[in-house]
Amino acid sequence: MLGLWDSVTELRRIEFIVLLVTMITPVLCGTVILSIRHRIKTLQMQSIQSERLTYEQTVHKLENKTQQLETNLQTNRHDLSSLRQMAAPRQLTAEQQQILLEKLRRVKAAPVIVAAYSFEEESAAYAAQIASVLRQAGWEVTINHASMNDFKGVSLGTVNLMRKPLIGLHELAEAFTAAQLELRQRNIAPDSIAGSLEDGSLLVIVGRK
Repeated sequence: MLGLWDSVTELRRIEFIVLLVTMITPVLCGTVILSIRHRIKTLQMQSIQSERLTYEQTVHKLENKTQQLETNLQTNRHDLSSLRQMAAPRQLTAEQQQILLEKLRRVKAAPVIVAAYSFEEESAAYAAQIASVLRQAGWEVTINHASMNDFKGVSLGTVNLMRKPLIGLHELAEAFTAAQLELRQRNIAPDSIAGSLEDGSLLVIVGRK
């Protein structure tokens, strides 16, 4: 060790090595630091891109879900409206009443029996409305609440045991059609309606809704 310290050559070699290490160390440390910083920046960018992608995917999913919910809501509203219409009792609108009055006023016709389905109050209420409009048009009307006909809608018929010509049936059918009542032509047997039915009468049979 003392010989090394007394040798110029060895000391110069050590000096060179120390100087070299001193020069290399900052460069090496700087390179390591720059590499670390670059890696940190890369990781941060990847994290930001990943978060952005996740955010966009989440927003896209939420938009699709919102659109689907809106579609379902519209469908449910339509179904609810349909159910309400199906459940609501039939009523003659003001426009329907006006059409019937315009078509049937001053029309000479045989007496009319408005027969309601005996097992439904809704049918009886609707039959009463029809009878009221016919009376306002000047027709002779009686109401019967003992029909056994459980078909849907309204049908026309006659009580004509004597086979006499009955007037007014055609006009009645045209008026109901113009007013868009649910008129359906059927063969109605008079014995399907209980009670006393005056011969020579027109029949308006109100079935269930």
